[in-house]
Amino acid sequence: MKVCAFLTDNFETVECLAVVDILRRAGIEVDTISITAKKEVVSAQGVTIVADYLFGSYEFDGTELLFLPGGPGTKNYFDRKVLLNLLKEHYENGGRLAAICAAPSVFGKLGFLEGKKAVCFPGYEDSLGGAICLNDSVNVVTDGNITTSRGMGTSIDLGLELVKLLIDVNTANELAKKIQYER
Repeated sequence: MKVCAFLTDNFETVECLAVVDILRRAGIEVDTISITAKKEVVSAQGVTIVADYLFGSYEFDGTELLFLPGGPGTKNYFDRKVLLNLLKEHYENGGRLAAICAAPSVFGKLGFLEGKKAVCFPGYEDSLGGAICLNDSVNVVTDGNITTSRGMGTSIDLGLELVKLLIDVNTANELAKKIQYER
C-alpha cells in the first residue's frame, strides 16, 4: 500500500506532515512528491522540507491514495496539468483521493465532488463544484473514494480517517490512543 503526498511552495506544514506522520506510524508507505523543479519545498510557515521525489521522476503505479495538503500554495496545483491529469486518471480508476483546507477546491474544479459530501477551509465552499458542504461540526468526511478535511486543526483527524480507510478502524483507534489523541 502506497500513498503520495504532493508538496508545492506555500503548502501548510502541519496539514501535510501530521497526515504523513500518522500514516507512517500505521506502517503505510508514504512518499512526498515535490511538484516544483526542486526537492526542497518551502511551506507557508517558512519551513523547508526535502521531498522524497520530484514529480517527473516518480513511478505512480501501485499508489492507493493521492493526498493534497492545503494552504496558499493550493493555487500551484492548478498550474500543473500533469498533476491534474494524474488526479483524474486515479479518480476515474477508483483510486482514493484526500485533500485538506483549500485543496478540496482542486477536486471541485475537476468535477469530482458534484453531489458528494465534502468539507474545506471556511470560505472555499463555492469552489467545491456542486458538493454538499457539511457544517462546522464535521472535521473530516469521506464520500466514496474522496476524503476531505477542514484545515490544520483537523490534520490528525484526517490522518486517522485515512488509516481507518486504508487499514481498519481498530488500527486507527489504537494509533489515536498511542499518540494521546482523544476523539
